Amino acid sequence: MNTIFNQKLWRIAMALAFSASCTYANAGDGNRNITLIEMGDLHGTLVSHAAVLKNPDGTERNVAVAGGLARLKTVVDGIRRDNPDSVLLSCGDLTHGSAETLFTVGDAMMTAMNKFNIDVFTPGNWDFGYGPAVFRHRFTSFGPRPPIPPNIQVMAGYIGCTDSDCKESAGIIRANFPSVAVNLYNAAPIPAHLIGSRVLKPYEIIERSGVKIAVIGITASIVPQQADVFNIGLRFTQGVEELPEIIEQVKAKGADLIVVQSELGMSQNIEIAQSFKDIDVMYSAHTHEVTTGALIADADAVTRTTPGIPLSGSDISRLARGATIVVETNRDMYVGRLDLEMGGDKVVNFDWEAIPVDESVDENQEMVDLVAAVEEDFIPGDDGIVKRHTFLPGAFCTPGCGAPGERGHQLVNDLDTIVGRTGTDTLLLRHHVLEDTLNNFLADAILSISDGVVTGSGVNDWTGVDLSMSNGFRFGNAVLPNSDITLRDLYTWFPIGPAVNVAEFSGQAIEKSLNEILGAVFDRNPFQQRGGWYLGLANTTQKIDLDNRPFSSSGGRIVETTIGDTVLNGSKRYVFASCYAHGDAIDRVCRTGGGSDHMFFELADADDYNSVITLVPPEVPGPGLVKRIAPFKFVHPVHMLRRYLDVYPTVTEDEFGVGRIETVDSTQIVDGEYPAAPAPVPAPDPTFVQPPQGAGPEFFSGSIGHDH
Repeated sequence: MNTIFNQKLWRIAMALAFSASCTYANAGDGNRNITLIEMGDLHGTLVSHAAVLKNPDGTERNVAVAGGLARLKTVVDGIRRDNPDSVLLSCGDLTHGSAETLFTVGDAMMTAMNKFNIDVFTPGNWDFGYGPAVFRHRFTSFGPRPPIPPNIQVMAGYIGCTDSDCKESAGIIRANFPSVAVNLYNAAPIPAHLIGSRVLKPYEIIERSGVKIAVIGITASIVPQQADVFNIGLRFTQGVEELPEIIEQVKAKGADLIVVQSELGMSQNIEIAQSFKDIDVMYSAHTHEVTTGALIADADAVTRTTPGIPLSGSDISRLARGATIVVETNRDMYVGRLDLEMGGDKVVNFDWEAIPVDESVDENQEMVDLVAAVEEDFIPGDDGIVKRHTFLPGAFCTPGCGAPGERGHQLVNDLDTIVGRTGTDTLLLRHHVLEDTLNNFLADAILSISDGVVTGSGVNDWTGVDLSMSNGFRFGNAVLPNSDITLRDLYTWFPIGPAVNVAEFSGQAIEKSLNEILGAVFDRNPFQQRGGWYLGLANTTQKIDLDNRPFSSSGGRIVETTIGDTVLNGSKRYVFASCYAHGDAIDRVCRTGGGSDHMFFELADADDYNSVITLVPPEVPGPGLVKRIAPFKFVHPVHMLRRYLDVYPTVTEDEFGVGRIETVDSTQIVDGEYPAAPAPVPAPDPTFVQPPQGAGPEFFSGSIGHDH
């Protein structure tokens, strides 16, 4: 089917779905109608960008313009006009994911987001990415607000409030909407009398059309697995053990409709939906899946509805017996609309639409102006100069430190600077569970530049770099075939502030780490799954078995790893270069622990990404909770990407395309080779990216002899 015809079908389907939802929203029968608007995982995205959008039938289409807060606001306002009693929910990573938010500790998003009139928000793991002090000043309505560290003060100083509706706390722009999380607690070194108490309220109760709606929040539980500096003074749980008590509390307060908005991710949220009959709606975030058809989940099954098709009688019966509606959207590219028909305190029918925010949506002018005011600082002024921005990790700045430009990661270029281009057949999109062209390119670029520095350096007798990896983030702008790559795009691919480092690792340590990551992606127990898909690998290929491993008799899911042209040797030492999260243990490179002889890459001129790079040893950690071991002029991954694109400006599928990771059946050998095996298909929706059910024998989930 050609693309134009596909798009025509999609637009017809959307028109029918919208017409059906409007008709449904005005249904009679004495029942009450509630509309939930859902937008999540915005990841600091202020302006429109290219995207790959999903059609209702699961097919995809490339669009040059999608998302952006101005278009998002138009869609939200349109739903509110259609139903003034709508409830706007937001869940997941809001303040992290772009250059604008990285260099302003999230403030760049807040002025605009405070104009959306969000009813209830639940934070995601990256909302803790600037440290607990920023989080508390921004999102908490009670409890301690620690002093803002000097490095954060510098970055928070770039953007401030400009109108009376905006409020600041110690220079951090505050959210004017309530934030809820049942599973976030105070911990040491918070004052002893507060330890064990909640940081946020566990829920909000809102009334619309005579219906009391309880919105319970579950924030991401994986924060303690990220950089240690994210969670000082905080303790996280899975949120599951708290739910029975909280559900009883909201029922006692007269809640007719119980909504749980959760940043645990699709697999865990499905499991929760199947386990709690009293939850009416599970609004899922974190995994960046798109439910074009809503899921209906109960203890017996999880099924997918078909967009534009009314619910069957069996689906309606399942709702009456306590089934849960599960939905998720992806970043700023969709707004979810869930119309619920309430009969008493039961959902008797619903209509769900994941509305694409594409070029057909007009921009809201107020939001255009707000975003433009933020973007002014990131584009050249009348003098042709871009305002300097500095990213300062923890312990990079002490009271009385020098000018911001003297240290840290510097942004002195226009974000719309063109730095490269894609080939005519090359789509750069980080949205595949095992491997994609974008992650391969990122890993190869870091390997190439770091190898050029290490080779001949005389450091540790290294003769070059053997391998590199790129983190499997779930976010970042798409760049369509035959399109420009901009500096803005690079920062959406690396919107964190790591240094680049290099160290020696045993082959055993490398493969052990990769097996652990694969295990977290495909674990049959949803509560053992972790966010982030698999890594991009450079100079490395693998054969993996997802269906028949791991066992004590077969080891991990990796069957064979090759570095260069040679099968990995567990006893050999390999030189590994990649990103280092400030505050991590000294033995780590890109989620891999156990290294030795670590060295950091340092720029001669922090303003010039193309200045000489040298290798320097780790700094001696100073006092305080946050330790600095990277140099003040550390090399950031974006520096290496720019240097690589200066030499090889076109990213092509031929060079970086998939094929480095092969799924095989390790239980048999045919002609001396393990036969290829298909990757697992996600259930219940094959268009999902990560299989919520994991992979491997069913009893890996702890179940033997039954389906659930």
